[in-house]
Amino acid sequence: MYLIGIDSGGTHMVAEAYEERKRLVQENSGPGNIALDPAGTQRNIMTVLAQVFNQLPVAQCGGILIGIAGVAMAGGQEEIIAAVHRQYAVPVAVVSDADLALLNGLHGGPGVIAIAGTGSIVLAQKATGDRVRVGGWGWRFGDEGSAYDIVRRAFTMMAAARDDGQVSPIEPVLVAATQTSHYRAAVARSYQLDRGAFAGLARAVADAAQTGNTAAQACVTAAAEALAAQIHQALRRAGLPNASVVALAGSVAAKNDLFFSVLRRQLPDAELRRLQGSNAGGVQYYHFPQ
Repeated sequence: MYLIGIDSGGTHMVAEAYEERKRLVQENSGPGNIALDPAGTQRNIMTVLAQVFNQLPVAQCGGILIGIAGVAMAGGQEEIIAAVHRQYAVPVAVVSDADLALLNGLHGGPGVIAIAGTGSIVLAQKATGDRVRVGGWGWRFGDEGSAYDIVRRAFTMMAAARDDGQVSPIEPVLVAATQTSHYRAAVARSYQLDRGAFAGLARAVADAAQTGNTAAQACVTAAAEALAAQIHQALRRAGLPNASVVALAGSVAAKNDLFFSVLRRQLPDAELRRLQGSNAGGVQYYHFPQ
């Protein structure tokens, strides 16, 4: 019997089938944030499942675990499960994409998963299996350490410098990234961008930091310190030691070297694991009800 894990994120979706820790199949589909597009998420899940079942027999599937971005806030699990059951007689469970990442990063054991991509959230799992959540409140109220947070800090720094009659080194970075010619136009342009496009400007800030722009480095460092503070908070609330496993997922936490170095300084005793690629493999550590 094999298992299928689906990592349904805001920009793309990945389905992987595993049997005895060996990946058999990997398929990709369109985005799947259920809070932003419930119908599209369901459609893409069914598409990627069909792609898997075109290669593997349905009768030998022991379960499907689907981790969906936005499901913790928007709900919709029952609708997804019902849609799958209308076509396939297979056990199905729906969790948040953060829960799927926790399974993949901690291999079912205790520790912390910190996800920082477009947004951010921190989850801690106790040895009992009970979980603690810190953050994950979205761009209006949180998303500390995320790409959105980095860009927000960069614009705040630029504006504060102008208020003081100065020009911050971050200003030309933001002007270029927004394809404008002036700091006021850059600010105006930022308000025209949706959340994802605004967060996407973090790439320009990260690139500037890598080439020695001290203001950009300060933005990335401050965001990393904010995420580290939430990780400490999660460890404390879960009663876990500082030497716990801390898995890092998302485009910022797992892939930005400066960001990672700050986390290493802030969490010197932790076993940091940088997760790359899909978290669909978390299905291997999930226990389907019998």
